[in-house]
Amino acid sequence: MKKKLQFFLSIILFSNLSFGQGNFWTKTSEEKLGGLVKMERASVPSVYQIMHLDLNAFKQSLVGAPIDTEGTFSNTIVNFPNSKGELSRFRVYEAPIMEKGLADRYPDIKSYAAVGIDDPTVKLRFSVTLFGLHVMSTSGNEGTYYIDTYTKDLNNYIVYSRKDLYAVRTFACHFQDNHEEIAEQNRSAVENQILATDGIFRQYRLAMACTIEYAAFHVAAAGLTGGSVAARKAAVLAAMNVTMTRVNGVYERDMSLRMNLVANNDVIIFVDTDSFSNTNAGALINESQTVINGAIGSANYDIGHTVSTGGGGLAGLGVVCNNANKARGITGSPSPVGDPYDIDYVAHEMGHQFGGPHTFSSNDDTAGNCDSGNNSPANSVEPGSGSTIMAYAGICEENVQSNSDAYFHAVSIASMNAVMIGSGNCAPQAANGNNPPVISALTNYTIPQGTAFVLTGNATDANAGASLTYCWEQTNAAAGTNFPTSTQTTGPVYRSLNPTTSNKRYLPNFQSVLSGNLAPTWEVTPTIGRTLNFALTVRDNQTPTGGQTARANMTVTTVAAAGPFTVTSPAANASWNTNSSQTITWNVAGTTGNGINTANVNILLSTDNGVTFSTLLANTPNDGTQVVTMPATPAVNCRILVEAVGNIFYAVSPNFALGYTVTTTCNTYANNNVLAIPDGTGANVYGAVVSNTINVPTTATISDVNIGLDVTHTYPQDLQIAINHPDATQVLVWNRACAGNDNFNVTLNDGSAVFSCAANMTGTFAPSSPLSVFNGKSSNGVWTLLARDGYNGDIGQVDSWSIEICSQTVTLSSESFGLENFTLYPNPNNGNFNIQFTSTSGNEIKVNVHDIRGREIYSKSYTNNGLFNENLQLSNVQSGVYLVTVEDGSIKETKKIVVQ
Repeated sequence: MKKKLQFFLSIILFSNLSFGQGNFWTKTSEEKLGGLVKMERASVPSVYQIMHLDLNAFKQSLVGAPIDTEGTFSNTIVNFPNSKGELSRFRVYEAPIMEKGLADRYPDIKSYAAVGIDDPTVKLRFSVTLFGLHVMSTSGNEGTYYIDTYTKDLNNYIVYSRKDLYAVRTFACHFQDNHEEIAEQNRSAVENQILATDGIFRQYRLAMACTIEYAAFHVAAAGLTGGSVAARKAAVLAAMNVTMTRVNGVYERDMSLRMNLVANNDVIIFVDTDSFSNTNAGALINESQTVINGAIGSANYDIGHTVSTGGGGLAGLGVVCNNANKARGITGSPSPVGDPYDIDYVAHEMGHQFGGPHTFSSNDDTAGNCDSGNNSPANSVEPGSGSTIMAYAGICEENVQSNSDAYFHAVSIASMNAVMIGSGNCAPQAANGNNPPVISALTNYTIPQGTAFVLTGNATDANAGASLTYCWEQTNAAAGTNFPTSTQTTGPVYRSLNPTTSNKRYLPNFQSVLSGNLAPTWEVTPTIGRTLNFALTVRDNQTPTGGQTARANMTVTTVAAAGPFTVTSPAANASWNTNSSQTITWNVAGTTGNGINTANVNILLSTDNGVTFSTLLANTPNDGTQVVTMPATPAVNCRILVEAVGNIFYAVSPNFALGYTVTTTCNTYANNNVLAIPDGTGANVYGAVVSNTINVPTTATISDVNIGLDVTHTYPQDLQIAINHPDATQVLVWNRACAGNDNFNVTLNDGSAVFSCAANMTGTFAPSSPLSVFNGKSSNGVWTLLARDGYNGDIGQVDSWSIEICSQTVTLSSESFGLENFTLYPNPNNGNFNIQFTSTSGNEIKVNVHDIRGREIYSKSYTNNGLFNENLQLSNVQSGVYLVTVEDGSIKETKKIVVQ
C-alpha cells in the first residue's frame, strides 16, 4: 500500500544530491522528512516536488539586492527550482510592499521580485518572513507555479504547478454595485480611447486591518500563542506580507500598480480584542471603513481592507481613493493561507475596489453564489463560472475549473484602468521608463459556421528585456450563459486561457479539432450566424517597477449560409501509397461567396498526427478538389489540413496512413468487484488509498486506451481516481470533479467533451488527465485502479471498472528494396542492428528511422564508398515496430524492423 500511495501522489523521489556548488537547494522526499511537523495548508497539490533549502544561506545571498524602484541594475543572482525541481538563475531585486517606517520596525519581513536569466519569460514575486519563503512564479512557457514552506522547521519547501492544485471553495463574494453604472461608463470610455497602459507606476497606500480570529490563526501557525503583543503582531504582519507579495505580483504585471502597507499598519492588527464582526460580512464591511478611518486617518491611506476567518468576501466597486468608501473591502476565509486565498479571494475583492465587476456568466443559483443578483451582465464575458481572477471558478456548479488563474481578463483590466486614471487616481505616480507593447492592426473576418479557426496577433516592444505574452479572449457579454451552446446568439462560448508566448489561439483547441470535436464544453464552435468579439491583450511582463499591457479588438462573424468547411478525403483510416498522386477533396460549403469570398486555399500534410505540418500545395483554387503528390517516407498517423488563404478558418482530415495498411484491434477487460472507498478524514484530508486490478494477458503496443468507470458516491468532487500502467506510469483520470452531482457511469476517452456533471452522469467524456501517455507502451501485465476520498462526510464505492486497449497492426505496402545485395540484420533486434548493401551511384547515403507514429528517432548521412556496411544503435527506444528508410540518390525505400 505504501508503494501505491507513492505512485498515487506522483512524487518523484530523488537522492539528497546538491545541484552544484553555491546552491541552497537539494531535492528530497516525503520519506526523508520523517516526523517533521508540516505547515497547515488549505489544499495539497496532486503533483509536487519537495526541496530542502538552506534558508539562512539563502537569506544571506539576498543581502545587498537593490531596491527595485531605485533604477539600479541588480547583480544579485540566485537559483530557484521550477515545478519539476529543475534549478534556474534569477536576477533579484528587493521590492518592499511596506512603507519605510513599517519596514524599519520589522526588518525581518521582506519582499522581492526576480527576473529569469535562463528563461526571461519567468518572473518571480517572493517573500521571506518568519514563515519562511513563499514564491509565486509566472511564465509564458510554464504557466504559474508556487513554492511554499512545507515543514515548520522552515527547511523544506513544496514546489508545484498551479494546474495541479485543487482546493474546495466555500468562499462567496457579494460586491456592492452602487458604483457599477459609473464604472461601466468609465470602462467603455477606456475601451474606446485607451488600449494601452500609460507608462506610469502607481503606488497606493494600503491600510490592512484584521480580526482577532485572523490574527489567532497566524499566531498559532508561528507558534507564538503565548508571545508578546509585539511578537504576535509581527507574525500577523508577516502573513499579510506573504499574501500581498503575491497579490502585488499580479497587480504590478497587469495594472502597473503596487499596494504598500502604511507606516502604522500595525495599529490595525488586532491580536487580543477588536470591534469587528468576524463572520458577518454585511457588518464587517461597515466596521472596516470606521475602524481604519479612526486608526489610520482618512488622509493617510488610499485603499483599506479587512481580513477575517469567516463571512466570505464583500467589497464596494471602484471605491479606491473615495474617502467615504475606500476601506469598504473585506475577505474572510477559515484558512487564510496559500494561493487560493491570496489570488481567488484577496486579489478578487481588491479587484472590486479598483473597479472590476464579476466576469462569470452563469446564473445557476442552486449553489447560492452566482445567481442573477451577483453577476454583472455588462461584464459577463466568461462562460459558466469563468476562470480569471474576477470570475467565480470553483463556486458555480458549471465550473470551468476549481480555482482562478492568476491574471485579469481584458474587460477587468479595462474596468480597473478606468477607475485608476479617473476617480482612483490618487496614488503617487512615477514614469517607469517602460513602453507598452505595440500591437499590429488586427483584421475582422467573416467565416463559415461550424468551422474551426485560428486567431493570430503580432506585437513589438521598444524595451530590451520585454517578454511578451499573448492572451486572446472573447468579450461578448451576456448573463445566464452556463454551458455554452453552438446555437446561442449572444454571450461567451469560448473560455479565457492563461497568457502564453504563442501569438496564436486555435478555437477550439487544436487537439479537440484533431479528435473531431468542434464543441468541447468551454470552447463551442457556433453553428449559426453570429458575431464574436475578441480582445488580444499583450503583456510585457517587465520587472521591476511595473509591467505594461496593450489591447486590440477584432470581430469574427460566422455566416449561417456557409459551412461547415470540412475535409472529405482522405477518409478515416485510409491507406495511400507513398510517392503516389492522390485527390484531396473538401466541402467548399459556400466559402467562395456569402461575404467570405475565399478564392484560394493551402493544403498541408502532417506525418506526426498533427504535431507539425508542411505545405503540399499553396494558393490552389478553393474548388473542393486537388491532386497532390504524397511524399516518399511512409507514416502511420497522417493528416491533411486545408486552410483558407487570406482568412482564418481551416479543416483537418481524419487520421490516415502513407505506405501502410493499418488495422486497429481493441479488446476490453473488466473488473466487476465492488471497491469501497474509505471516507476522507477531514476537510481536504485524504483517507486511505484503495486499489483494484485487471490483468491484461495479451502483449501489444498500445495505440489508444479508454476507461470505463461505474461509481456510486455522494459528492464525487471528493474523489481522486487514478489508473496505473503495469510499469507504474500513472494517469489521474478523475480529479475532484463534479461537485455534489452524485454517482456516474462514464467512459473516459481522450478528445471527448469535459464532464457534464449531472447527477447520475452517463456518456463519454475526457479524463482529467490524458490517457495518451500510455500510447506506445506494452499492454501486458497488471493494471491498477487507485481511489481515495479527500473530504469527510460522503462515502461510496467503485461498482466496476474496465479498460479498453487498442493496438494497431502495421503492414508496409511494399518492403522490397531496389538496393543491390541489401541486408538488415538482426531483425528482430534490441535497437542495435546492421545495414549492408552495394551502391554504384556515388551519391550520399541517408538513413532515417521513424517510429510508427511518424516521429524521427534517428537520422544520419554517410559517405558512399561503394559497399555500405554500417552498424546503427538506437538510443533509449521502447520495444515496438520501427521504419528504416535508406535513400541512395533516386532510390528511397523503407524496411520494417521490430525492436524487442
